Amino acid sequence: MVVKDVATETLGVKGIVPLSMLDWEGRLVTTLFLGGCNFRCPFCHNASLVLENNSLPDVPRDMLDEALTSKDGWLDGVCITGGEPTINANLESLAVYIKSLGLQVKLDTNGTQPKILHKLIDKGLVDAVALDVKTSFSKYADATRRPDLSGEVKKTISLLIDAEAKGMLEVEFRTTVAPTFVEREDVIEIAKYLAEAGAKRYYLQQFNPKSTMEVSASKIEPYSKESLTEFAEAATNYLQVRLRG
Repeated sequence: MVVKDVATETLGVKGIVPLSMLDWEGRLVTTLFLGGCNFRCPFCHNASLVLENNSLPDVPRDMLDEALTSKDGWLDGVCITGGEPTINANLESLAVYIKSLGLQVKLDTNGTQPKILHKLIDKGLVDAVALDVKTSFSKYADATRRPDLSGEVKKTISLLIDAEAKGMLEVEFRTTVAPTFVEREDVIEIAKYLAEAGAKRYYLQQFNPKSTMEVSASKIEPYSKESLTEFAEAATNYLQVRLRG
């Protein structure tokens, strides 16, 4: 990939949250949203970024510069999310730009582009990665409305666990527990797979039906807190599990 002139490019950013303490645990970050995705998960909460990527304007470069340079000294890093950032041609250039400002980079991904991630890790352009495991691997095509890419996700899981073991970055695996797409047995299967692969932490996130890609998903009743707690307790037989939301 040829790195673009970061002094003039908009870098493909579609949205900014100037300050967040939710997107990188224990850190104050600016969150940047890139558009486009190779999945069409019915329960996706960022549907406009996925479906309207080409019509959404890029954030002006001066606004991006202001967001990342006006908090010098107390901003810990930048979270790049989406959409799916690894399918975006601007990702490497954006990471180079952020690192040039002395800021750390966290990347949210669906894990379907292990070669892209490998390149970014080798170049030292990411400091943390959060991988969204959508459901148990036998149900990936149904949950993502795309041909089964679970094999690529498994490659990414191995890549990230190996990189973390070498001290190259922080890694988080997480699943949004959307009923029908993710059942109790799916959580257990994912936890078992991650543990056997060498993962240390796994997060379960509550599903929010208020904003979904498909109208049918907005009618799904989220699991109760008690049910999610029980799922987490069962998965803790394999590795450390925490709840969010």
